[in-house]
Amino acid sequence: MNKKLMKYLDGVFSPYEDLNSVKELKEELSVDLQEKLSDFKHQGYDDETAFQMTIDSIGDIEEIVESITVQTKELKQMVRHDLSMNNLQDSDLRGVKVHRGKFDASALKGADFSTADLANSSYVCTDLKDVRFNGADLSGATFNMSALENASFECANLTGAKFLVSDLKGVRFDGANLSGVKFSISSLNNASFKGTILDNTEFSTADLSDVSFDNLTLHNTVFFKSGLTGTSFRNAILKNVSFKISFKTKKTIKKAIFDGATMDKLTFAVLKGFNANLTNVKVI
Repeated sequence: MNKKLMKYLDGVFSPYEDLNSVKELKEELSVDLQEKLSDFKHQGYDDETAFQMTIDSIGDIEEIVESITVQTKELKQMVRHDLSMNNLQDSDLRGVKVHRGKFDASALKGADFSTADLANSSYVCTDLKDVRFNGADLSGATFNMSALENASFECANLTGAKFLVSDLKGVRFDGANLSGVKFSISSLNNASFKGTILDNTEFSTADLSDVSFDNLTLHNTVFFKSGLTGTSFRNAILKNVSFKISFKTKKTIKKAIFDGATMDKLTFAVLKGFNANLTNVKVI
């Protein structure tokens, strides 16, 4: 093997020596380049010209190597989809890509999944207290029967996600897309919804005590037998919003705040029928 050629390859591949796929590429290239170098010399080119022509013939090695390392990292992240019953507390998992991953019954308290791609992932019966999902793609994810106190989903995509029978006290959903999300039979006391998208979102039998929907637009949102004590809709826009009150929640609707809200005639009529305080409400 030509020493100058070997030195060149060692320099290019040195940052990636720990990756087997890159080692294999290096070995294959070393053989091919040696043959090319010999061919150019046999054609009458001097050593320096033959060396430069050999290097130029393979294009940008660094770009090829970088492409392989990116693919390798993605494969490593995708290898284990089933991470159920694992202890991943306080783990740094920012930016990981795990589609349809299973984290069921795992300990994830304090973990950071910010900007991760976790579409259709599952977190059933999982400890997710203080977890950060900021900016993550959680479309179609399932969080049933999980503990999520003080977790953060700021600016996350939660389209079509399910939070059934879950503890969501103090969770921050600020700026998140909650279109089609189901929060049935869950506790959302003091959860934050600033700047969220609430199209076709369902809060059936959920406890929304002291939750603020101020200044938001609620479209086709469902409050079926929801606990609304102290729930605020100040200056919110309610379009085709469904309220169905049970005997248990009948008193809570009177304690909900609609001051300055704008709503369609049907929503207004239903709330009026439940004796909600609709003073200073605009009907459209």
